Amino acid sequence: MDKIRLKINGKEIEATPGKTILEVVHENGLDSIPTLCHSPELEPYGSCFVCVVQVKGRGNLVPACATRIAQDMEIETRNERILASRKTALELLLSNHYADCISPCMEGCPAGVDAQGYIALSAMGQYQKAVDLIREKNPLPAMCARVCVRKCEDECRRMDIDAPVAINNIKRFVSDSPEAYDTVPECAPDTGKTVAIIGSGPAGLTAAWFLGKSGIKPVIYEAKERTGGMLRYGIPEYRLPDEILDREVEYICRTGAEIRCGVRVGQDVTLEELREKHDAVFVGPGAWTGKAMRVEGEFDTEGVVTGADFLVEKADDPALLSGTVVVVGGGNTAMDAARMAWRLNADKVIVLYRRTKAEMPADKMEIEDCLEEGIEIMELAAPTGIIKKNGMISALHCQRMKLGEPDDSGRRRPVPIEGAEFDLPCDLAISAIGQNTVLDGLVDTDEGELDLTRWNTYVIDANTMKTNIEGVFAGGDAADDGPTVAIDAIRDGQKAAKAIKAWLLNEELEPNPFVVNKEFWSKPGKAELGDIKESPRHEVHQIDVDDRRNNFLEVATGFEPEDNEHECDRCLSCGCVRFDDCDLRLYGEEYGVDMEHFKGYVRKHKVDDRHPYISYDPNKCVLCARCIRTCARVLPVSAIGFVGRGFRTEMRPAMNDPLVSTSCVSCGNCIDACPTGALTVKFPFSGRACLETEDVKTHCGFCSLGCEILVRSFGEGRYFIASPGIPGEYLCRYGRFGQEYFIKQKRFTGPTAKDGYSYSPVSFEVANERIVESLKQVADEHGPESVAVFVSPELTNEELYLAGRIAREGIGTNNIGSLAILSGGGRSGVLDPAFGFTSSTSDRSCLENADLIICNNTSLQSDHLILAVDVIQAVKEGAKLIVSNSALDSMDQHLAALAVDPMRGRASIFWNAVMQVLIDDGDVSPADIDGGKEFLLNREVSVELSAARSGAEESDIYETAELIRHSENVVFIHSPDRAQGSSPDDMEIFADLVLLLREAGKVSDVLLPRLIANSAGLEVMGADPAFLPGRSAPAEKLPGASTSQELWQILEAGTIRAALIIGENPLEYNRPGSWFRNTDFIAAMDWTDTETTRFADVTLPGSTFLETPGSRCNFEGNLIEYAKAVAPPSGKTGVEVLEALAGAFGIDASVESIDSIVRDKLGDLARFYWNTGEERNWDGRGMLISVSADARAASIQPPMTHSQEYRKEILEIGTERFRVI
Repeated sequence: MDKIRLKINGKEIEATPGKTILEVVHENGLDSIPTLCHSPELEPYGSCFVCVVQVKGRGNLVPACATRIAQDMEIETRNERILASRKTALELLLSNHYADCISPCMEGCPAGVDAQGYIALSAMGQYQKAVDLIREKNPLPAMCARVCVRKCEDECRRMDIDAPVAINNIKRFVSDSPEAYDTVPECAPDTGKTVAIIGSGPAGLTAAWFLGKSGIKPVIYEAKERTGGMLRYGIPEYRLPDEILDREVEYICRTGAEIRCGVRVGQDVTLEELREKHDAVFVGPGAWTGKAMRVEGEFDTEGVVTGADFLVEKADDPALLSGTVVVVGGGNTAMDAARMAWRLNADKVIVLYRRTKAEMPADKMEIEDCLEEGIEIMELAAPTGIIKKNGMISALHCQRMKLGEPDDSGRRRPVPIEGAEFDLPCDLAISAIGQNTVLDGLVDTDEGELDLTRWNTYVIDANTMKTNIEGVFAGGDAADDGPTVAIDAIRDGQKAAKAIKAWLLNEELEPNPFVVNKEFWSKPGKAELGDIKESPRHEVHQIDVDDRRNNFLEVATGFEPEDNEHECDRCLSCGCVRFDDCDLRLYGEEYGVDMEHFKGYVRKHKVDDRHPYISYDPNKCVLCARCIRTCARVLPVSAIGFVGRGFRTEMRPAMNDPLVSTSCVSCGNCIDACPTGALTVKFPFSGRACLETEDVKTHCGFCSLGCEILVRSFGEGRYFIASPGIPGEYLCRYGRFGQEYFIKQKRFTGPTAKDGYSYSPVSFEVANERIVESLKQVADEHGPESVAVFVSPELTNEELYLAGRIAREGIGTNNIGSLAILSGGGRSGVLDPAFGFTSSTSDRSCLENADLIICNNTSLQSDHLILAVDVIQAVKEGAKLIVSNSALDSMDQHLAALAVDPMRGRASIFWNAVMQVLIDDGDVSPADIDGGKEFLLNREVSVELSAARSGAEESDIYETAELIRHSENVVFIHSPDRAQGSSPDDMEIFADLVLLLREAGKVSDVLLPRLIANSAGLEVMGADPAFLPGRSAPAEKLPGASTSQELWQILEAGTIRAALIIGENPLEYNRPGSWFRNTDFIAAMDWTDTETTRFADVTLPGSTFLETPGSRCNFEGNLIEYAKAVAPPSGKTGVEVLEALAGAFGIDASVESIDSIVRDKLGDLARFYWNTGEERNWDGRGMLISVSADARAASIQPPMTHSQEYRKEILEIGTERFRVI
């Protein structure tokens, strides 16, 4: 094909005609053009206009995703006009994006701690990860959990319903967990840089943590003999025990931080000397002196102290007090001083405050604790003088106050009441109305003095914490606006560390991420939250008041697990779970959008959570239609579309019905299509946030398609499934949401053995020994033919291989097979006489060129949705579809050119008649094929009688033959292990049709998608009486069955006396259970408790397909490799368990050589069973098989395997179209 020459960004390019500008630019790596509405597998849509580019000669910019290239086209992808247009497009989209990128609690935290994230991890039981997430912004989680003022809770939206989530108490629960300090922080390689940090308070410790993690050596200079600053000396131990603070400091030191206590900068070493010795200096000395009451005599009267001095003194020397103590002030320091005095045996403690309790800045819980401990709070009174006796204070002269107009703080100003004065007797007066800095020796450098504010704090750049002196940074109580709270100091230390790192390493300071929040428009209210039931808040447990006196025992004892679970469940998960990969947010950040440009009316919607697996937030939808177009590829008719017009347009199901009430099949592919957080997955466990995951690619094991999946794990037992990220690679509901079945089940953590009527845990060695002894004993007493091994077709090839060896080599029996296949009427090697192999004749790519697709006994939409996508695409491109099923689904009705519904068990009669019409009309000639004469011998098929017997219309038989006659490429799709619509000789009939059509010069193939993942692997791995590994015939006759039919007869006769059952559950149902009516011993192996494991004498733990590395054979004959994506609770995979059991039988249990064993035995047929990329060059020759096409409906198969059981739970089976005679 001729190439088109064009020029992009000044570079000449050759490209294939028909491609879009976007495709050519990306293929040639010329630029990264942003897109929201585009996805490579979908047709261009051109709605978002963020991909615009400039084409020479055109006045307007054009969307790159929808503009095809042309000869000599000149394109520019990035200039001022283009960037401005893209920015405008993004701002317009964001102007109606009423959403929270991050949660209000995270936004309210000065340090930016992801509260929603650690609450979610705590809900999942991932306490270590929860603490590590807190430490990403705050290295003092246990400290903050005890003393933080909880600004996060002030922003909690739960307040609109009842009360804020107990965020801080959850933080305490996880930070007090045993594993919280077990790890070593990950640090960057050593940069060779060092930073001096003055002060080991919260700002200094935080700076040290982040610098150490960045590979920069922090050296802390602390004037006191112990670390912690005001955390240790200003907060009493009953709130923050020393051992907690010591543990926090020790963990910070694991980053390489060095602490030098007893070094007073300004006396022992100068600030300039530190500048010379280190590459940078961070100054965080804190505020160590209290503010005066500004009344006469307070400095020369004994018994008058500041709150800061009192707390520091009592931290080192907690001498007892007596008499009455009056504490002046209403903040946390006042509360701490009052409660400290009460613990030091003061007879009476009074808090004097010039406003009311409602205006107190102290933490409300601190106020309540004060009152609970019997401390009096005297409101609307302020000291105006000191009354002393012999130089000692005897009383405070006080003024009564009233509240006037609000001041700058928003609180009503206290106004003196004229003439309302009184004396308040006391033995100790503590002024706790604020703190001041002491910066002696911490201002002078050779380059000049550090600039100070009028409050004697350092002047800093609020973004970088830089002072006016190069290389000197400052933060905490000594900087900017002065003393505040610990979490503000932590914020300063964090910001300073980042700025110091950038300055030292000549890096750009990382900007704050772009975020949108609902408060930008207006504060959300209860109406927007929907129907959320009230749930009382759980408070932290405390010791009794009587136990607090005269000691410093920690008052708050923390949460119990049930309290933590309750509070985690109360979290509304306000922040977006797509924060990290939301294209709209990331583009907004890249293009520097300004939300103010188009600020105005915004639409507000409630989140639609009515679907069991999918959450839809219309506020985040950008109307790109990717979900709608994806749904139309997966389903014959899309379940969703656009409703409304103009500004009121929304993506919704018709009539705003719940998505589950539409044709939605819960595949979740719309989630992958969404470029924002409008459509998100609902996890089958508590906890919802944007969290880091450990991602492992593997394959789905719910059916034989073996679709690739991405397992995204938050931690042990908490994970979800996503598609692998390849455009057009979809998943069905089982592949995407089926992990819920594993997560919700109770799991085996080790072997158990029956002891009388109860079960006891035993070791693997004991369990294996008992299994070996019992099975061999039964084999000795009743013969090996009385013992059997049954395996689930869900198992890996490696597990099947080991089970077969245990049966034949360990026990000496040939009774090996699958109960799930046997109960469904499965037969071994059905198509061997016809093709020489029993498998699909091609892979699914044969559908691309098919002009006629025939589906029999397969509900593609329900059972094999991803194969249905290929069929739908083929039909859209012109192929005809014939469906034959005893119950027709919606896809059959919408897509099929002909939908036939023969009675159950009689489809083969219908297809035999179709074949006869083709023979009678001369379209095919059996005589020209091997076995043709025998095939025609005594073959008498009446179309009229066949129609009557099958329940189909006679016209349908002729119409089907006509469609086949006029087709050149015919593909048959049939599920061999689906009992619902199976009929005698149906597989043989399709094999005959393939051979006949190929002989007639047509292209024809048969695909055999199986319901159970590794059904095809049973014969290949020798888990069948008729085959050894490699599908070779047994060299010698072992006791027991020779074929699956014989094994079925043995089961029906009840002659099985002992069995090893792996992954199947026959004892749940009456008829399968009767097969084991005479057993003396049963051993079971499974990953969860079933009726069979409950009945078994010994149970071994198995593993799910997500936990077991190995391989399976998919329906196309491809060998699919599975990875260990999550860890089995027992610590052993199914392969490892069976290897140990085989070893107990004395078998060399190595499975490493399976591939060579199988390939050697399969030879040229490997491409149909064990394909790893080989070409499928079947010559299309074979032998016709004579068929009887009797009418016999297979019995409804009970779900023996877990995938069958899960399907049974999920599917709603309607019987209105089943016609059974």
